[in-house]
Formats: sequence, C-alpha cells, structure tokens
Amino acid sequence: MAGLFDVDTQAPQQQAGGLFGGLPATAAAASVVVQPLPGTTLASIPAPYQPHGTDELSEQERKDLEACKAGVDNLHQAFWIAGKALETMSTAELHREENPNFAEWIWENWEISESQMHRLKDEWRVGEALANLGHKPLEYHVRKMTELRRQTSDKVAITVYDTIVRCRNRVTGDLVEKVVNDLGFLPKDADAADVGRRVRELLATPKEEIDNGAKDDDVPDITSMGKDSPSGESSRKPSNIKGDPLAEKDIERLRNTLASLQEAAKKVNKSAARRAVEAQPDVAVPLIQEIGSLLQQIDRAVAIRLPKAG
Repeated sequence: MAGLFDVDTQAPQQQAGGLFGGLPATAAAASVVVQPLPGTTLASIPAPYQPHGTDELSEQERKDLEACKAGVDNLHQAFWIAGKALETMSTAELHREENPNFAEWIWENWEISESQMHRLKDEWRVGEALANLGHKPLEYHVRKMTELRRQTSDKVAITVYDTIVRCRNRVTGDLVEKVVNDLGFLPKDADAADVGRRVRELLATPKEEIDNGAKDDDVPDITSMGKDSPSGESSRKPSNIKGDPLAEKDIERLRNTLASLQEAAKKVNKSAARRAVEAQPDVAVPLIQEIGSLLQQIDRAVAIRLPKAG
C-alpha cells in the first residue's frame, strides 16, 4: 500500500487541458500520491449498489459503511456528500448488522428524520452538479431545484439555480421559491437555454425601480445581455463580448485564483510537508489531503476545451 508521500512511478501522464496538463513527462512520472480521507469528498463515497448478501458484511462492505458514515457526518458542510452516503447505505443495506430498520438507525446515529433522509437522497445529485460549477448551495435552496428536476430534467434545474446566482449577489430561499413558482408549469422536454432566459427576465430590475434609483441586491438589469452561465446553458451566444460585466467578474475570479495559487506555491514544498507529517501526522495529514482535494477540484473546474492559439 502506498504511503502518504510515496512516489508513484506508474502514475499516468496528465493530459493537456487541465490545470496540471502542462507538466513535463518527468514531473508526471514522479508524483506525490495523496488520497482524501474517506467521506470528505464525493468521490470517496461508493456509488449506490445492490446488497452483496443478507448475512454479515464483507470486508469491502465494512469499508464502504465507514466511508458513508463519515460522509453523513459532513451533512452541515456538504449535504450532497451526506445524501450520496445515505443512498449508498440504504441501497446496499450496509446497516443490516447494526439495525435492519434503516430510518430508525439513521435517527439513532444522526437524528436525521425519515423525511429529511429521503430529501437528502433525492437532492445530492443536483447539489453535486452545482458544487462542481463553483457554487455552495444550501440544502433548502436545492430542495426547490429538486422539485423542478423531477418535473423537467437535471439540466433545467441546474440552469435555473446557476442563473439565479449569477443575477443576484444574495440568494435566499424565498427568492429561489419565487422564481420556481413564477416559472409555472414546465414540460418534461423544456429547453434549458430557454428556461435560463426566462429566469433572467423574471429577475430583471423593473423600470420604475431604476427610475427611483432603487436596486435589487445591487444587480444591474441584464435582460439584454444574453450571456452564458458557467454551465453554458443560459444562452446560445458566447459570453466573451468585450465589456461583458459577467465575463469581467469571471476574469477577476481567475486572476484572484492564480494569485492565491502563486502565493501558496511560495510557501509550500515537499520538505515542509514531510516535516509537518513527521511532527504532527494527526494534524498535517488531513490538511494535506484537503489541499490535494481542492487542487483536484480546481483542476476539474478549468479542464475545458481552450481555443487554438492564433
């Protein structure tokens, strides 16, 4: 089994396009292997699967159970991780040794009611998708998106929330509920881009408020901009027009991220990490694993198809 800082000589070379896609072959061949703690990332939670049996848990099932338990412990930090953990434990019946009644077992261990448990199991996929877009959605916000998802599709629900966040500096549960209610009935085959444009219209600042100098959440009227959301679903036109206020905010985010990473790179090196782990492994190891997890998240966020030079 590889140690925390073992060199993985078999590590595949990174492909171009991601944050680390430009590494030379020699650097890719000698990479530090850092695994996130079970339950701290969505990827560390096993996908829901059918039970392997009805008797005692296998060794693998026990590992899956511990990862899922840790995932549920993350409820208040990332409800989508908890939701996936709940669905996996329920579907695979990983609770069968401790209590065959899943709802009762969940209440005894985490005081999660049966109704909340079902909501979390239903919401985690939307929560995950929004987190991958860089949002930090609250569970009660996504609850309304989940209703929309069942009515239409994942793409429509994600587009609606993404558009709301980009049009408002402050998102409340009341605002999310109002937008969804104002959208009214949507057909199963509703086009996400069309729905996104409709959300922008609903969030547009009324003319009389502009005349009176009032502004809703300090957001300008963007109904005529027709720009894309990060998911590329709010409009059919690219969001790269010079002077586009949304694009300017995105550029600023990228610049700030780069500056933070450059500053961090000056302070962190392998020697410092080794010394920290040797001195206080119980403190250093979780920190290093979380850093690795966040770097992977950034890498996924910028792994997009880039235009060719020239």
